This record gives sequence, C-alpha cells and structure tokens, in this order.
Amino acid sequence: MVGLITAGADVSQIANATIRAADKAFTSVLNDEGFTEAVWLMTQLAIAAKKENFGEHLQSLGVNLPQDTSLPDLAAAISEALDNKLESNGGRSDLGEMSQRALVGALVEHISPKLPSLFAPGPDDVRAALAALGKKREFGELSRTFFAKLTNESMNYFLSKTLATHLGEGQRFATMNEMGQFEKALNMHCKEDSLIVEQFSADWFSKHRYEEGGDISRESSNGFASYALKKMKDELKEGARADAR
Repeated sequence: MVGLITAGADVSQIANATIRAADKAFTSVLNDEGFTEAVWLMTQLAIAAKKENFGEHLQSLGVNLPQDTSLPDLAAAISEALDNKLESNGGRSDLGEMSQRALVGALVEHISPKLPSLFAPGPDDVRAALAALGKKREFGELSRTFFAKLTNESMNYFLSKTLATHLGEGQRFATMNEMGQFEKALNMHCKEDSLIVEQFSADWFSKHRYEEGGDISRESSNGFASYALKKMKDELKEGARADAR
C-alpha cells in the first residue's frame, strides 16, 4: 500500500490495497456489536415506518422521539439509542463509533432533501419523511448511503497515518490541498461502488418484510449486514481490477 501511494497509484488501486491489507479488520466488523446494532436500527426504522404504532415501535428500540420532532432531534435520538445499547453491553469500539456516525449521517443526508426548503421543517414534515423509509426503494437508498459512509470512514481510519507521512515537498502530496483532493476522490469512489448495495438492500428488505409477516428478525438483519458488507468489499476489489485492465 505504501508503495502504491509513493508511486502515485489512483484511488481505486489504493482502496483495493487498503481492503486487502485490512481484510482481517474489515472482517471483524461483522462481529462488532456497534455495526450490527446500527444495521438493526436501520432496518427497524424502515419496519416502524409501515406500522400504525410507529412511535411505540421506535420506543421499544430505545429511540425516543419528542412530539415536535425535528431532524436534529431524530439524529440525537438515534445516537442516544446506540450509546445506551452499547454501554449496557460492555463498551464501545472504533468500528462501532464509525457505524454510529455512518447511520446518523446517512439518515440526515437521506431525509434533508425531503424537507421543505423555503420554510423551517415542522414535526409533520420529519415524520412524513421517516414514514417513507418503509418503501423498498427508500430503504435501498438509505442502506447504500450508510455502507458508503462506513466504508469511507473505515478507509480513512486505516489510511490516515500512512497518508500523513507522504505529505510535503517531493512527496506524493505536496500540499494539504492535494491530500484533501485525494480524500474527496476516495469518498466519491466509495459512493460509486456502493451502488452494488442499493438494489440488493431494496430487494432484501421487500422480500424479508413479506416473508416475516411485516417484521424483520435480528438474525435476518445480522445476515443482511454481513452480506451487504461483503458485496462492498468485493466491489472495491473488482473495481481496482477493472481499472487496471
């Protein structure tokens, strides 16, 4: 990986090398409670959206939304629910915190465009946007954003120290701006490759919600989390091979 950075390899090649070098760590994500809990909460937000007792279902998950819910309230409630869950089960991990940020960031990014732009969004606007998460396509888009953000954060986590040693005159990145451009390109690369997860997530949600009578079990959610992450890893590896041809 260091050799590729020094030689000026492109983003896809470095992403591929990072995935391979950190394969053990990426695999450990599957057993990280912060990751599985974030995916579980994401599926349950979509399940709750289709239920008459929307608020009660979320409360059963530890997500307590005030009557006059705003988007910041929603972000805070999701963060608090994950915090409480992980603290009660013995602690946090770096991967768990990245998963938490990825879920909150994905929700905000997904819901913000659906809120009124000319006036301050009200509680009804936020609840209407949340209710739409129960649609197959909406879940696929949210899931894609979540896995793109998690993958990008994970890449930066493993690359940050290495990139810093290649900053300066005569190095791969002569300026902070050049390194910033590389990081933006890496973020875009993760977004583009996350397309592989979108349709898979949409189909998986629709199928399991139907087969499980309107709910989705934790076991099914854990299986989904594992396979969606594998698809992201495989796509990152395949993307680099295609660029090299």
